[in-house]
Amino acid sequence: MELATPADIPAMLELWRAAPGVSLGAGDNEISLAVLIERNPSTCLVLKYQDSIIGTVLGGFDGRRGYIYHLVVHKDFRRQGYGKKLLQEAVKQLEALGADKINLFVLKSNPEAEGFYEKLGWIKRSDIEVFSLNL
Repeated sequence: MELATPADIPAMLELWRAAPGVSLGAGDNEISLAVLIERNPSTCLVLKYQDSIIGTVLGGFDGRRGYIYHLVVHKDFRRQGYGKKLLQEAVKQLEALGADKINLFVLKSNPEAEGFYEKLGWIKRSDIEVFSLNL
């Protein structure tokens, strides 16, 4: 596992596009992702195998809350503990920065991800709805 760099972004995008259950938005472009990595250097991680990126997690910190984005492991490397390790390290780094709570978003159409997070102790909230404003 290593820190993500802007040079990793094209391979990260390729991994995400190939992953079922992952939705890319307007902010998932090379410029926006480079800014995220620059602002959160310790919480954006990649996992490589033979120089290819096989796993990613992006952690963001706003000074109060932590956020997890795009925890993805290549289909050929799933169910081997890599996702859990990536998530644990991102959480550890967000906690070190002072995050008192960490949120993540899962598409309702991705029950596999829901099960993964619930198995690791994450709590699915039913008390809020997410609203977005596209600019």
